[in-house]
Amino acid sequence: MIKRWHRRAVLALLSCLWAAGAPGALAQAQLDPAMAATAVGSVTLRVESSTPEQNLLDVGLAIFNPGIPLDESSHSKLGIFPEIRKAEAQFMPVLLRQVLQSTNAWGVVRVLPDEQVSSELLVTGKILQSDGNRLALQVEARDASGSLWFDKRYVDEATDRDYPGTEGSDPYIDLYREIANDLLDYRLGLDARQLQAIRQVALMRYASSLSEEAFGSYLQQDAEGIYSVLRLPAAGDPMMARVERIRNQEHLFVDTVDEQYVSLYEEMAPTYSLWRQYGREQALYTQEYEARAQSRDRIGRRGTFAAMEQTYNTYKQIKIQEQDLDEMAQGFNNEVAPTVMEASGRVFRLSGNLESQYNEWRGILREIFALETGMPAGS
Repeated sequence: MIKRWHRRAVLALLSCLWAAGAPGALAQAQLDPAMAATAVGSVTLRVESSTPEQNLLDVGLAIFNPGIPLDESSHSKLGIFPEIRKAEAQFMPVLLRQVLQSTNAWGVVRVLPDEQVSSELLVTGKILQSDGNRLALQVEARDASGSLWFDKRYVDEATDRDYPGTEGSDPYIDLYREIANDLLDYRLGLDARQLQAIRQVALMRYASSLSEEAFGSYLQQDAEGIYSVLRLPAAGDPMMARVERIRNQEHLFVDTVDEQYVSLYEEMAPTYSLWRQYGREQALYTQEYEARAQSRDRIGRRGTFAAMEQTYNTYKQIKIQEQDLDEMAQGFNNEVAPTVMEASGRVFRLSGNLESQYNEWRGILREIFALETGMPAGS
């Protein structure tokens, strides 16, 4: 009697779980048909033996859009856990940065808390799907002039060989390599004159952001939104020297907090990897179960109790990992350590999350520039 009651209770619970959806289990069915893109497969990263310094562009990787629907009722069906997804949106650019750095094809590659249009090359992304079985990203690359390099969807699927994974590896590393190869292909299509023009526009757009009154006339923007430099300040211009010093201090902040990104990611990595592995196993089992169920007569047996109980046990493991990971993710998103910075002989202590610290620091630098030059501060 007890065993029969236990069986009915487990079956009832499993019915609720199927309705709610396990991580990644029903996500694919909910995606737009256009999402059924071909996975990148095995990708070999292209590495430059040497690149002339004048051909190097600095790259800004903005924190990704986590792609969390406003409708909270859809999260479970799509396999989305908001805190985890927010954390992924922060450390996926870190992994892409590591891949780009290993190509020897770029200048400084920085992860930015938000989009900076004055970046020589700005790469943005949106997470369309992320679970242990499949990763889909929409990635856009645009240089400082406003020219679009590409806006492309990337999809990769994990295999049994990708788990549990060696230290420092990622189940979707081929996807990041494909992005890096596409960026390099486009850059190689530009000559030295075009690359120099991009760097000049980036510098003048940053200068204009500090003071539109002082530097706005150096740029023009055509009907398509593309920027070009009309003229450059004279060599040794003291105002430009201040602009470059302020920009270097802004970059110093990003470089300083970068260690926090890395340490928080390393702390999360073991649990995150295990959670994705369980998610993939559950998704595959769900697909197999549904395929078996559809091939049988509706009146026939739709699965043994042992199989259902196995699914329940797997789900319990996923939930344990999810809870641990969710706690880490909240720390990743909300407990960034305060950052101490120095500028113009003064020490500033920045607190809050990374984005608020970055905005606060940019505001301080613009105020310093305005005080030093007597010019109105930019936005």
